[in-house]
Amino acid sequence: MANWTQALTICVLCFLGTRVWSAPPEGPDDSENEVQCKQTCPGCCPMGAPGMPGRNGVPGQNGYPGSNGFDGIGGKGGTRGVRGVNGIRGQKGEPGDSAPDLVASQNIKHCVWDRIKDDRDSGTIKICRFHKRQMNTTMHVTWNGSLRVLSTKECCKRWYFTFNGRECLTPVPIDGLTFTNGAESVNIHRVTTIEGLCENVPQGPVDVAFNVQDCRGYSGGDAYTGWNSVSRIIAEELPVTAEEGTE
Repeated sequence: MANWTQALTICVLCFLGTRVWSAPPEGPDDSENEVQCKQTCPGCCPMGAPGMPGRNGVPGQNGYPGSNGFDGIGGKGGTRGVRGVNGIRGQKGEPGDSAPDLVASQNIKHCVWDRIKDDRDSGTIKICRFHKRQMNTTMHVTWNGSLRVLSTKECCKRWYFTFNGRECLTPVPIDGLTFTNGAESVNIHRVTTIEGLCENVPQGPVDVAFNVQDCRGYSGGDAYTGWNSVSRIIAEELPVTAEEGTE
């Protein structure tokens, strides 16, 4: 009975204290008294009236700009676009430069004989008549046919081209030869090709002749041209310059 009376007395005192403490504080902190009251008589201490809302604070300053972020992952390729409309046709261009004169390169003649069987040892064997169209062009000539030389001693025969009766001097003569060591039983006819370029041949008619004679330092012997086969001379006019090799 004494304990219950003591507890009731404490609660009344706490109630009266809270009424007094609602006035401006002159003593200990209100929060400490409230805590002490709650500890002494739980559920006996009423809450004070709510305070007035405070004013908004002063806005803060803007922060510093952040650093750039990392690049994003590349997107997928888009679909192919629709084909565009053809543009307007352009104007006709200016005429181009004239092409080089290639008429001379098309000027060619082919003279051919079947089994001429020419047994002469010197002189002109065959002539292929050609018409040269320009002065500053080069003649290209070719012989193809069988040649042979036969002798009881060492012998050499030379076959060569002439142009209107003269050998080529620019850049060099066009010729070929056959040599034998005197074996009379060796009678071999060989198909041979002799060709070359010649400059400074005059414009107009040109007798391209194929001839035979002794080699320098040799004499005699039995020459034979065109045995049992086809022989030919090919003459051509070219727009080029023949250069003599120096190596």
